[in-house]
Amino acid sequence: MGVAQVFDLHALKAFAPDKRVRKMLFKTDQLWSEIACYEPGQSTVMHSHPKEEEAIYVLEGTASMSIAGEEVVVPAGAIVKFPKNVPHDVRNPGPGRCVIMFLKINPRMLKGEADG
Repeated sequence: MGVAQVFDLHALKAFAPDKRVRKMLFKTDQLWSEIACYEPGQSTVMHSHPKEEEAIYVLEGTASMSIAGEEVVVPAGAIVKFPKNVPHDVRNPGPGRCVIMFLKINPRMLKGEADG
C-alpha cells in the first residue's frame, strides 16, 4: 500500500473482566494513537498530560468523562478535544461496552516547549 497504514479498529477490540484493555495503534516520532476497551463500570483514572493536547473519539458505546471538573457524556461517533494540562478521566457507565480511540502528539516532540 505504500506509506499509508490502515487499521481495522474493530478487529483490534479486546476486553477483560477486571480492567480496561489498551491496544497501541501506532506511536511514531510525531503522533500516538491507541484504542481502549471498557466493560461496563470500568474506567481510566483522573490524569492530565502536561505537554500535549488530546482528542478522544468514541467508536462504540457511550463514554462519561470528567474534564476540568465538567461532566461530559460522549456518544459513539462523537469526538472530544481538550488542551494540555487538563485533568480528565474516562468511564463506561454501561450498560454496554465502550471503545475509544485517542490521538496525541508524541510528548517527545514537545520537550523543548516545556523547557522554555
